[in-house]
Amino acid sequence: MKRIVFLVFLVFLLAGLSASIDGAVAGTYTTQTVKVGVSKNMEATLYVPDGPGPFPMVLVLHTSSGISSADQGYCGNLAKEGYICIAPAFLRAYGISNEMRRLSFTKEAKAIMGDFIEIIGELNALPKAKQGAVGVVGFSNGGFFAMMLASINKVKAGVSYYGALDGARSHPNLQPFRERFTSASAPVLILAGESDTTIGKEPPQQLAAILDACGARYELKFYPNTEHCFDRCSNAPGNAAAAADAWPRTLAFLRAHGV
Repeated sequence: MKRIVFLVFLVFLLAGLSASIDGAVAGTYTTQTVKVGVSKNMEATLYVPDGPGPFPMVLVLHTSSGISSADQGYCGNLAKEGYICIAPAFLRAYGISNEMRRLSFTKEAKAIMGDFIEIIGELNALPKAKQGAVGVVGFSNGGFFAMMLASINKVKAGVSYYGALDGARSHPNLQPFRERFTSASAPVLILAGESDTTIGKEPPQQLAAILDACGARYELKFYPNTEHCFDRCSNAPGNAAAAADAWPRTLAFLRAHGV
């Protein structure tokens, strides 16, 4: 009888150990609405894994359509993997609609970058934060800013999902990246669809050429038969397969670079 009791105890002990990943209770987290940014007027949802931590952190940046359930779901999945995650409604804070999206890449770009840098500092100040272990994942509009933050080393790694790298045609030669990327910039992962009729293949190829020229670290993955927003819509044959590959590829990339 004592042997049976001991074995039962051992099973529960091992289960408890396997449920803990870097101090997180696997799959559980809490959320909180916070105000962030330089003026503390940018609404964001903060996702914090249960457990003592410390946890690495990811800043998730939305598309030109604004914050959505897809962004919230992505953050929830990151939290389940043991990441503190934050999703700021950055365009809403500047009154920028989808139709006005070019303003985010031009007139308001410097201020938005300032807010993101402030948010990164706020993440590092959290009690459960793993100091300095911050990455950024951006979607379309947010992909532009993810690459910008990586170029100036404000994060350890950056990931762009179908990034609007030319700023919705505001920067056709990708000048902001030409001016900022160096061999010392943070590594980036560029995920793009070969059939993307919104962005096209040229901007990711241009960025890769810029990174090659300066010796910056990067990975570029083109998905065949894949359209824009491939992880959150199904208007091309390859979208589901691209989304299924992009998630583990992103996790592996972040972890490989200290996030």
